[in-house]
Amino acid sequence: MTSPSVYGVGMSTPRDPRTPGVGDSRPFSERHRRPLQIIAAVTATAVVFTIAWFALAPAPAAPGPWDHAPMAVCSESEGTVLHADVDGDGHLDEVRDPDREGVITVEGGGDAWRTDLHDTLSRLVGIVRVDDPDRETRGTLGDFDGDGHVDLALFWSAPHSGDDPVEDMPIHEVHFGPLSRDLTSERVGPLRIDFKGFVYGIRAGDQNGDGRAELQVFQTAGDGGVDQRVGHYDDGGVTVDNETIDFHDTSSWRRTDLGWDDIETCSGE
Repeated sequence: MTSPSVYGVGMSTPRDPRTPGVGDSRPFSERHRRPLQIIAAVTATAVVFTIAWFALAPAPAAPGPWDHAPMAVCSESEGTVLHADVDGDGHLDEVRDPDREGVITVEGGGDAWRTDLHDTLSRLVGIVRVDDPDRETRGTLGDFDGDGHVDLALFWSAPHSGDDPVEDMPIHEVHFGPLSRDLTSERVGPLRIDFKGFVYGIRAGDQNGDGRAELQVFQTAGDGGVDQRVGHYDDGGVTVDNETIDFHDTSSWRRTDLGWDDIETCSGE
C-alpha cells in the first residue's frame, strides 16, 4: 500500500528558495549577481582585446607619395645633410643624419611636415613593438635603382652585450621612392644580407658615379670589431656582398669618408 503524501491533497511541492522566479524571496542583486559578473567579465575581455589590437596594429598610412618628375639630389659638403624630393611633391626636402650612422630625420620642403625612422617602423610593426629596447633601427636614403627618386634602405637589428654577436634582424628591406611621408612605400624589395648581426650604421653614396647609390653597411664582427660591406641594386632589391672591404673598431668606423658626400655637392657649398 502506497503511503500518502505528507503534504496532503491539493498541496504543491515547496519551491527551492535558491531558484529564481516567482516566489524567489532573495534580493534582486543577489538573484542577478552571477549574470552580471559574466557580462562584466566578457566586457572587460573585449576591452583588453580591443586595446591590444590597436597597440599592435600598424600606424595609419601617411600622406603621399606624389608623382612629380625626379628632381636633382645634392648633399652638403660635410655629408650629413641631403636635399632630395623624398615624397615626389615637387619640393626638395632636407634629410639629416648628423652622426652619419643611419639615424635620419626628414623636414618637408613644401608643406610643413617632419618624419623619422620611428614613424617608419611604427607603420611597419606597430606602435608597441617600435619601442622594443632590444633592437635598434638604421636607415638611409639613396637612389639605389637609378630611377631618380631616393629610396630607403632599412635595418632593424639587435645589439649584443657580450663578445659574440647574435643574429636578430627582423627587418632588412628597401622601400623604393617616391616615398610616403613616413618613408614607407608600396614598392618594397629585399635587402639581402647573409649575416643577420647588429648593424651599427649605414650610409648611401654614389662613389663610382653610375647613377645608382651603393649601400655602405657597418656591421658587428664580434669582439668589438666592425666589418664594412657594400650593397648594390640587384634583382628588385639590394644585395650586400659577403666580402668585407674594411675592418674597424666600434669608434673608428664613423670616421670613414664614404656616404652622402660622394653625391654632388649643392651649389653655394
